[in-house]
Amino acid sequence: MLLVNVGWSSETGSANRERLMTEQETTTRPATSVKRGDRHLSLTSGDRESSFHYVWLRDNCWCDECRVAQSGERRLFTADIPDDIAPVEQGLDVDETALRVAWNDGHHSSYDLTWLDVHDYSNRADRVDPRVTHWGSTLSSVPRFEHDEVIADPNVQMAYLQAVREYGAAIVSNTPSVDGEVERFAESIGHVRETAFERVHNVRHDPQGYNVAHTSLELKPHSDLPSYHWPPSIQLLHFLVNETTGGETVLVDGWAVLNDLRRDNPAAFDTLCRVPVTFQLFSDDEDTRATAPIVQLDTAGRIQIFRFSNQLALPLDAAFTDVGDFYDAYRTLGRMIDSDTYRLQFKTESGDLLTVHSHRVLHGRKAFDPASGARHLQDVYMEYDDLMDRLNVLSGTHKPMPSNGGGAA
Repeated sequence: MLLVNVGWSSETGSANRERLMTEQETTTRPATSVKRGDRHLSLTSGDRESSFHYVWLRDNCWCDECRVAQSGERRLFTADIPDDIAPVEQGLDVDETALRVAWNDGHHSSYDLTWLDVHDYSNRADRVDPRVTHWGSTLSSVPRFEHDEVIADPNVQMAYLQAVREYGAAIVSNTPSVDGEVERFAESIGHVRETAFERVHNVRHDPQGYNVAHTSLELKPHSDLPSYHWPPSIQLLHFLVNETTGGETVLVDGWAVLNDLRRDNPAAFDTLCRVPVTFQLFSDDEDTRATAPIVQLDTAGRIQIFRFSNQLALPLDAAFTDVGDFYDAYRTLGRMIDSDTYRLQFKTESGDLLTVHSHRVLHGRKAFDPASGARHLQDVYMEYDDLMDRLNVLSGTHKPMPSNGGGAA
C-alpha cells in the first residue's frame, strides 16, 4: 500500500484546552444557578448540570494562602481540610463568570466557570478518550511527516505527536540514513530509555543474533520487551536502508482488537486480564523476565498495557483451572491479530522512521530474501509520557490553569 502525506495540522485529532477556552469566551453562556447539597453543590447552566464536592473545591482554591504563587503548587495541606467542610449559610454566589464560596473554616474562594467546565469530573466518560481513533486494515495510511519539518517546525512536531496519540503510529520520511540518527531524533522530542540491550539497537540479517528479528523469517505482530514489568511504551524504528524483496511492515492496533474482543467475548477478555504470562528475552550477558497478564487496565477499566509477543512467552504457569480458558482466549486473540480485518501491511522505504506506541500498536514484518538487497534498521525505546509532555509544552497547556481565573503559574 502506498503511504501518502495526510496533511495533518496541529489541531488534528482533538481540541486542546486553549481552544476550548476560546470557544467558551466567544459563546454566550446561559445563566448559571447553584444548588447546595449535603456534601457537594450543583451548577446548572442551560441543559448541563455539573456537581462538585465541597472538599474538592476547597482543595483547589487558588488564592495566595493556598497556592505557591510562582509554581501553582499547593500550600494547603489536604489533610488539614476539616471533615465537615461546607459553605456557610448564604455562602454561595454565582454570576456569568465565577462561583464564589464562603467556607465554614473562615476561608473565601473564587472559581472561574470555564475552569470548572474543564475540570467537571461529574460528566466525564470513563472508557472513551476522544483523542484516540481505533483502526484496522481499512485505514488508508499511517500519518506521515517530513523529517526536517518535524525537527524545525513546532507546529509540524505538534501534529506528529498528536498523530502518535490518536493512531499510535506515525512515519517520519527522509530521515538521514546515517548511524545514530534515530537517537538524535529521539532526543529532539523526548528521552531515550535505556534497556538491558544496546541503547541503539542494530537490526540486520544475522544468523547468530539473539533475537528472531535478526533472521529473515516472518515476524508476527508483537510488542517489544514484554519481559519488563513496565515495557517501553514508544519504539522508534529507523530504516537506514531497506532494499530487500519482501519484508513488508505489518502494524495492528492492539487496542482495537481488544475492544472488539471485549465486546464479543467478555469472558475471554477477562481471562487475558487475569491470567499471568511470563516473558523472557536474553542475550549472552543479559536477562529480562517479567510475569504479568497480557492485558492490564487502569482504574477506569481502560486498556493501559497490551503485551503480546508469542515468540517470547515461556511455558504458562497458572492455576490448572485457568489453563484451558487461557488457551481458548489466547488463540482467539492471536487469530484476530493475524487476520486481514486488523492487519495494515505496507513497504517501508529507506529513510523512513516508524514510531509506534508499543503499549498499543503491535508491529511485525513479512519474511524477506536476505540475498535480494540490503536491510538495516536501528531502533531505540522511549516513553509515551515524555512525548505527550513535549506536546503539552509545544501547545502551551503544560502550565496549570488557575481555578480563580488568574494568570497561569
